[in-house]
Amino acid sequence: MGEELYELPKGWVWTTIGEATECLDYQRVPVSKEERAKRLGNIPYYGANGLVDYIDDYIFDEPLVLVVEDETFVGREKPFSYKITGKTWVNNHAHILRSNGCVDIDYLNYSLWYYPFTPLTTGTTGRRKLTKSALISAPYVLPPLPEQYRIVAKIEELFTQLDAGVELLKKVKAKLKRYRQAVLKAAVEGNLTKEWREANQGELEPASVLLERILKQRREKWEAEQLAKMKAQGKTPKDDSWKLKYKEPVAPDTSDLPELPDGWVWVTMEMLIIKGPQNGIYLPKSDYGSGIPILRIDDFQDNFSRSSCELNLVRATTDDIERYSLSEDDLVINRVNSPSHLGKCLVVTDKHIPSLFESNMMRLHLSSFYKVLFAAYYLRSVIGKSRLISNAKWAVNQASINQTDVGNTTIPLLPIEEQQKVIEEVELCFSVLEEIEKTINVNLKRAEKLRQTILKQAFKGKLVPQDPNDEPAEKLLERIKAEKAKREADKKPKRQSTIKSKEPRKSKTTATQLELKLDD
Repeated sequence: MGEELYELPKGWVWTTIGEATECLDYQRVPVSKEERAKRLGNIPYYGANGLVDYIDDYIFDEPLVLVVEDETFVGREKPFSYKITGKTWVNNHAHILRSNGCVDIDYLNYSLWYYPFTPLTTGTTGRRKLTKSALISAPYVLPPLPEQYRIVAKIEELFTQLDAGVELLKKVKAKLKRYRQAVLKAAVEGNLTKEWREANQGELEPASVLLERILKQRREKWEAEQLAKMKAQGKTPKDDSWKLKYKEPVAPDTSDLPELPDGWVWVTMEMLIIKGPQNGIYLPKSDYGSGIPILRIDDFQDNFSRSSCELNLVRATTDDIERYSLSEDDLVINRVNSPSHLGKCLVVTDKHIPSLFESNMMRLHLSSFYKVLFAAYYLRSVIGKSRLISNAKWAVNQASINQTDVGNTTIPLLPIEEQQKVIEEVELCFSVLEEIEKTINVNLKRAEKLRQTILKQAFKGKLVPQDPNDEPAEKLLERIKAEKAKREADKKPKRQSTIKSKEPRKSKTTATQLELKLDD
């Protein structure tokens, strides 16, 4: 069905949706959310896109097809129609169609799934409206009734096969997430580089020695910062007593931690941090819309992030820009979110610069002797994330962690060469999984296009063969119209004679007995 009427197979006929169906829109009754809350029940309450709620009463008790009236039409991926059965209630956002006898209800539903309704709608792009008059006057393809049954049977046969394939693809896609976690688990436990480590035994600097260098670097950076502050204030230290103010990072409690591979040691994030943690900036909603890009919690997931040019803009002062601008290799951690997303992290690269970061996340910078990408992989693993959020504060639908929680998080330290090897192995595994996921997504889109192709072929008479013994749809349609006309004629009241017949007068008692149907 398109904008132009195409040639139909023998026995088929062009009609309109209104001639093939009965529109029951006049029976619709919308019920507000507040009112539905007072009328809880088990009767489905339907709207434009399907089930909306349940209610305590019903309007309809038959198979019907609902068609979107006012919703998204442009770029819509969902079908425009769906079938309902049994006791139901329908609001005023869906047109209601009943078969008038010349169209099978399932054929009607499938034929309207991807009907080109959009050109028939009015209104804005975001929310257009398909009026009742536009719906019932729309051209409609009607095959012989027996062929409709055959078409429906073939569609459902092909859809069953297609659905099985789609379900398999979705199951494989769901498993990819578990495979990613398995890769991360193997990485942070040392199993991913076990053979490499054994092959390079004796050539790697032990992590315990590397830790001494990290702590030395951490202290030297602190001392340099303190000297710079004193110099800015015009002060010169007389001795080294100021160095006593340096706070040593807390060592990890390893009593309940699993054993690590040889050459690895447990440390805390605080030991590795040389800058931060620092919470992001809070700015009112009125400051958004122009200015400098700002990273928000919806702009990144563990395997996805938006670049600077895709971010929202915010107006900020020069001081704010200097204080909250992200730098390459910063580690950003989400500190306030729903429990499932709390603690997600992002390694800042050049694609994220320039940008600020919002207050519901924190950023930190690790020692140059610790690969920030390895830290991110660890915090994304089940074991790493569980330690990161182990002391989270929980509220309704929201949780939070603070800078102390991040600093106290235990994390393995391994030789820097092995850190790099782990990253390479993880990226190799992830690249394979990404290619598999791309292939799955391509095939899921193909499956949906194939579904539409099946329907397109069906309603052009190319899905099942025609049977010359079938009663032509035109004759069926004419008979249905004739029956409808007769019913409407029978409903009209007959003209009564204006001459009143004389009736014998009844006594008051007799009249009362007749009215009450009483005996003497």
